[in-house]
Amino acid sequence: MDSWEGLWVNNMQVSRLRDGLDNILLAAFTDDMLTVESVSITDPQASADVVHDVYSLCGQGRAISRRLSLLGITPDAARGRLEQALRESESPIFPIGVTLEPTTEETAERRFLKGYGAADWIRDFRKPPAETTDTSAFGEQSWLLKQLRDLHPVDALQVALLALPDSTVVMYVAETDGDPDSDLLRLCSKTVDEMHATALEQAPVVVLTEGSSDVAILEPALELLYPHLTDLVRFMDYGVGAQGGAGSLVTTVLAFASAGIANPVVALFDNDTAASDALRRLRGRELPENIKVLQYPRLEIAENYPTLGPPTTDAPKGQPSYADVNGLAGSIEIYLGRDVLELDGALRPVQWGNYSPGSQQYQGEITGKTAVQTAYAGKLRAAQKDHSLTETQDWSGIRAILDMVISAFE
Repeated sequence: MDSWEGLWVNNMQVSRLRDGLDNILLAAFTDDMLTVESVSITDPQASADVVHDVYSLCGQGRAISRRLSLLGITPDAARGRLEQALRESESPIFPIGVTLEPTTEETAERRFLKGYGAADWIRDFRKPPAETTDTSAFGEQSWLLKQLRDLHPVDALQVALLALPDSTVVMYVAETDGDPDSDLLRLCSKTVDEMHATALEQAPVVVLTEGSSDVAILEPALELLYPHLTDLVRFMDYGVGAQGGAGSLVTTVLAFASAGIANPVVALFDNDTAASDALRRLRGRELPENIKVLQYPRLEIAENYPTLGPPTTDAPKGQPSYADVNGLAGSIEIYLGRDVLELDGALRPVQWGNYSPGSQQYQGEITGKTAVQTAYAGKLRAAQKDHSLTETQDWSGIRAILDMVISAFE
């Protein structure tokens, strides 16, 4: 097998792909990761080498790892399978009636493997190999790579990326001596389409929210901030006139659970009092493992946020004060960024509203909600035209929500 074939992480071959290209591996890449390189290949029938165009998929490690997780190959699962492989190497099982005396090297290796687990492998794989060290020695690069040979390639790749998340991943896919066909150019997306059609357990993650405004904010943000994940995450289309709110979302979650929906489902609730009240209906209910119920995460900016209380004689428009509004007024608007929430250099305050006897706390809402959404839409359009603007804009709140969705099943 030529040196450029197989699956590589930072120029280290983690799998020879002897059984061909795995569908999940192909789906871990995207069509725009396809690269071509001219390679001289020895032709035994010819007197000279032949130059072929070699096509490979080349992607950034963190993106590939995230896609593998959404496809069901989570870091924890891959780590567990490496742990199992190490234990089997330490105590190999032979067929009944067969006994083999280990060689001196095998005895030394089994002794080394006692107490050596996946965490040790990841630690050692992260170390740069010493130039003067025998890379085949226990705990060195060649030996570490050898421990991956009995793993499925997707698990081998995921555990390698646990050690080297910022590495470059390259996978050889084909070679041609002419123009590639359309199937090669759409190899990854075609594979994802086929997987979605034939394997529900590998279907996209379905995200449910309290309403269409949340979808209108989060869906384009996913495409902007994590474009390599858009084909693996789907936001539910609520349609025109669909009823929204935390109570309706709880009803939808229960309906999905009763119907036995096979897709992984993430139900996203606001980080506020209304959501806490609605979620009491789910207490004590055992939901399927493929349904995760989450609330928007706590925000640092919300820990000391300006608020307006009910009107008083001294303050007819409400008494201004600062409060931790996490869990009380955390609707999607407060996650849209300081650059959207500020008006004339000051944060738009939260207006306290109804008191909930069930939760024994007030419900709050950002003032000027429509203006905040309009400002966010302008920020989004600007970033879509010039992606470099995301480095100076405040996307921390939206990223926190999307990261929670992406990692929900890890």
